[in-house]
Amino acid sequence: MRSLVIGVGSARGNDAVGLHVVERLRGRELPPDVEIRLRDRPDAALLDDLEGASVAVLVDALRSGATPGLVVRLPPTLFTRARMGSSGSLRVAEALSLAVALERRLPPLRVIGIEIDGYDGEGLSPAVAAAIEPACEAVLAALAELRPLA
Repeated sequence: MRSLVIGVGSARGNDAVGLHVVERLRGRELPPDVEIRLRDRPDAALLDDLEGASVAVLVDALRSGATPGLVVRLPPTLFTRARMGSSGSLRVAEALSLAVALERRLPPLRVIGIEIDGYDGEGLSPAVAAAIEPACEAVLAALAELRPLA
């Protein structure tokens, strides 16, 4: 079994929150089959990342108008309908939609979205930075939920 956690984002501002979450997870003791990856705007290449995974969790910024720092767990069907916060996220949604259109097998999958605002400075805004730990917990919970489905 290969469990995959992919942090998506760009290196600047709040859009990087998915990258920060998976970097924090690297510092934890995880089951040996859990593979952590960072992806900057992965577009359709995400389909190759997901190939062969037993289960997958994607972590990315979300911009729905909710309070910055809110952490939500989405099934992939809802993710493709949500207005994601970054250009990377738009590409993730498009990649998942493309997988469905091409009838490619996707592993059991969850998306952890962290609500962001328009902050584009160095690092993360305080509200979004405070969401890193709850997002890590959401990733671990999603893995625990998905692993029996593999």
